[in-house]
This record gives sequence, structure tokens and C-alpha cells, in this order.
Amino acid sequence: MRDSSSTQSSSSQTTRPLLTMAIPTYNRAGCLRELLSCLAGQVKDEPRVELLISDNASPDDTPAVVQDFVAQGVSVRYLRNAQNIGADANFLQCFEKAQGKYVWLFSDDDLIVPGGVAKIVKYCGRAEYDLIWLSGYSFEASLKPRLAGMRNDAIDISDPTEYAKRVNVFFTYISGNIINKDTVVAAGPKPYHDLIGTSMIQLSWTFTALNRFSRGLYIREKLIAARLNNSGGYQLSQVFGSNLVAITRSWLQSETLSQIVINGTIQRFWPWILFKYKTSASSFTDQTKPQDVLIPLFRNNLRYWLFAYPVAVLPFYLSAGWHFLTRVINRLDRAAGYPILGWGVAKTTPKRAGQELRIP
Repeated sequence: MRDSSSTQSSSSQTTRPLLTMAIPTYNRAGCLRELLSCLAGQVKDEPRVELLISDNASPDDTPAVVQDFVAQGVSVRYLRNAQNIGADANFLQCFEKAQGKYVWLFSDDDLIVPGGVAKIVKYCGRAEYDLIWLSGYSFEASLKPRLAGMRNDAIDISDPTEYAKRVNVFFTYISGNIINKDTVVAAGPKPYHDLIGTSMIQLSWTFTALNRFSRGLYIREKLIAARLNNSGGYQLSQVFGSNLVAITRSWLQSETLSQIVINGTIQRFWPWILFKYKTSASSFTDQTKPQDVLIPLFRNNLRYWLFAYPVAVLPFYLSAGWHFLTRVINRLDRAAGYPILGWGVAKTTPKRAGQELRIP
């Protein structure tokens, strides 16, 4: 790995950054340029933000893209690996090298709305949060620009169970999670590297923070834009099935939290992805049908048979209708406070009264 001093102007800061925005990247110079174009004006005069880019030996013109923005006065800490060390190891490098109190791994193909960084920094400085969740909206070929709103739309949560109900499977989404590194470090040394090769290494420090959770922030305003249909290279049923279940059960100390994450994966993720598999199986690298992996994992969870299995086995139009029905049910469940997601999960006592406070 080479830490390029020619592009590292952020190291001259005398105080620790409040937030490190760490971008692991590989061979996506075009996407990275688009992202940095969104970020340049937002971080250029913001000393509380460290912008870290970890380039996994990209063979394209990624170094030139970074240098272009450095020449424009954007402070970038640029790490370039001598060889491709794999996505998980690159994610881990980002987390370990980040100097900020809060670490925000951000996908190189996602985007941030104008004014989003300032709003996020303001939230980070308001209180001592262990985890911060960011809502977003999706786009494909073209992006419909949005601006950060004038009003705050966030919920302060002190009960880890309530926080997990809101996030659940989306703890896996790197761009949506900001982690308090101090919380993670305080837990002591952990074998994060054990998860290299699972495509889920980010859960190691995210779940470590969740284990020590005392306060979190759920930002409902959509401040990030997630690019669809621009990932892959792994077997979804293995990663979001076997790997996710194994990591959740081994890394989360609370059985309640573990059940909520798994329930959310079945209820909110798998109906969508199984319908996508039905419509474009050739775009997946799975060598077997997803249900061949999922049934042994989830056979004892009624949610699988009600939410996911029908989408996989019904004829196309019935499957489409069932998928739509699951989306409606999930929206109603969210509006009602997640009674379906939490059904059958052991109850826990709230950490203190007033679990949720809306940020005015």
C-alpha cells in the first residue's frame, strides 16, 4: 500500500476530524469522478471532514481522477494498494486508517445530495452516537437531483432493539451506516480480519458498535442516492443467506438483536431479490437456486414461507403480485412500529424511558 503524499493535504490538520468519509474503490473511475464532483464543494472548506480514498490497485485512470480534484483544492488522503487485496480487506483498511471519530464508508458508485455533508456533520456534532443511519433513494442510469431540506428529520433512539427494527438487514449497506470508531475501539481488539472473504466484513465493526449501543440516530431525510444494478461478483444466496446468518449469530451478543436482523432479511430483502432473480437469473452468479440455500437456513421461520418462498415458486404474474403484497405489508408494518418484524422475538426492557426523540 502506498499513502500518496502528493495528494494528502488533510494530514496537515492539527485536530482530529469529526467524520472520516472513506471511499473504497476499484476500477470505477467514472463513478468516482461523479461522486467527487458531488463532494468537492461540500468538503473543500470543511476541516471537520477527512476524505479518504482507498484505491484497490485500479487498472483504470482512478489516480488521475483523484489528482484532478486535488488540483482543484480538495483535501484528499489517497491510499493506493500495490495489488488488489479484495473488497473486504480494502473495507477493513478504510476503517483502520480512518482518523475521524465517526467513520462513514461510502460506496464509490453512490452519491450525496447537495448540502448533505453539512447536515450530516451537524448531526454528528450534536450528541455522542454509537451508530447513525442515513436514508436514501435509488437511481439507475440518471439521477434526479435533490437538495438537503431546511428542516431536520431524524429520530434519536436509545433502545438498541428499536434501532435494529428500523435498520435490520440494512446494517449491511455501507453507505447508510456511520460508525462511532471510539465505541468500536473501546470494545477491545476484535478479529475483524476473520470476515475477509465473506463480503460482509463491515458487519464486524457495525455489530461491535451495536453490542455497545446506548444511543443512535436514525436520519429519515434522504441524503444519499444509491445506484442500482451496479454491484455483483458474489453469490447472493451465500452472502445474504449463509454468511449473513452466521455472522449475525456469532457477532451479535443479543439473541433479540440477532433475530431482528434475520427477520428483517427474510421479510424485507429476500422477496425483492427473489423476484429480481426470477426476472433476470442470468445476472446472478449463484450456481444453485437461492431457495436451495435459503430453505435449510430459514425453514423454521414462518416469515420465509409467507414472504419469500411464494415469490420464488409461483408463476411470474402471481409472483409479481405476491412481491407487491409484501411491499405493502412491510410499509404497514413500519407505520405500526414493526409488530410483524418483532413477532416471536423475545421482549427486552427499554434502556430508559422515552426511547425515541424527534430532532426538532
